[in-house]
Amino acid sequence: MRSPHEPAAIPDDRLSLEQRSDGAVVVRVRSDDTGAERLPDAVFSFRCGDPQYAYWLQRLGNQAANRTSADQPT
Repeated sequence: MRSPHEPAAIPDDRLSLEQRSDGAVVVRVRSDDTGAERLPDAVFSFRCGDPQYAYWLQRLGNQAANRTSADQPT
């Protein structure tokens, strides 16, 4: 069980990341489709200097590396 001091993890299947041409990282969290009416997706953007920018940039890089390694023949 997660302690109250640990950040909540966003499941990868509900998350999409992209980097815009201006360097900003756009984070989209797809709404959980459990209710009668689906809520809109949550969309955030982080730019260099934002406190969470480095975290999301690293996560974007990890996602790209995972995709690349999945594309490699074994």
